[in-house]
Amino acid sequence: MTIAACYVSAEGVVFGADSTSTMQVMDPGRKEGKEHYFNFGQKVFEIGEKSTLAVTTWGLGSLGSTSYRTLIALLADSLIASPAKSVEEVAWRWNQLYWDSYYRFFAGFFERARFLAGKQDRTEDEELELVKLHETWFAGFCLGGYVLPNRSPEAYQMTFRVTMPLAEPPVRLSMGAAKFWGWSNLIERVLWGVDDNVFSAVLKTGKWNGTPEELAQALLSQQLGQPIDLPLREAIDWVHASIYTTIKAMKFSHWAPYCGGPIEVAVVSTDRRFRWVRHKDFSAALC
Repeated sequence: MTIAACYVSAEGVVFGADSTSTMQVMDPGRKEGKEHYFNFGQKVFEIGEKSTLAVTTWGLGSLGSTSYRTLIALLADSLIASPAKSVEEVAWRWNQLYWDSYYRFFAGFFERARFLAGKQDRTEDEELELVKLHETWFAGFCLGGYVLPNRSPEAYQMTFRVTMPLAEPPVRLSMGAAKFWGWSNLIERVLWGVDDNVFSAVLKTGKWNGTPEELAQALLSQQLGQPIDLPLREAIDWVHASIYTTIKAMKFSHWAPYCGGPIEVAVVSTDRRFRWVRHKDFSAALC
């Protein structure tokens, strides 16, 4: 699990993420693996060197022996060989590059998902299997920055699942509103007073007499208002504070430590190229 964030302001794009990686480790005493947590993964990447583009990720941390670091470097190589004309074009290139590797790696799961989706009389176990395929093997990315000579900041969200027949098009993020992915429940509760799980739990009690839309309207009337467009340093503070709060909430909750480790924050401002605000060096795990 992850907590990743992106904020597009008029002054640039801010990226942030925690550093915890959840991996399956084989227990010699069991037939299947168990979850293990490493706290020095990287989820925010500059695309190339001295770049005006960056990407953050959540969900899957790699495709087996193919690392995201390698795939992002290949994207950077392609941009040198054939420069893009817009951030949207870069997002589409990444969309196709990642989808090709993702589809090859999960070919068996894609085939199984297609079979189950097309089956008219799925059993209860098969329904659960289809849900698990949809929710487990997913990957998400947010790519943003600007492409010269245009200095207008943009960011695009992309999600990949084995239940998707084709790669979905990149979705442009709105300016002036932070986006959070992965373990976003806490921030949703802070902003809206409720997250999707709590909202669903209330509806399932059967004690709400109105419609789901009326419940949403009642809850959202108590949401915390935010400025339309934060100054860049305040946007950096908001991204960092949200990730920090999520990590601490996880630490003191009954949940496993899905989020943690050093917080990394980077910015691509309209007057400068990619810069790290906070970044762990390669000796971080040694210290």
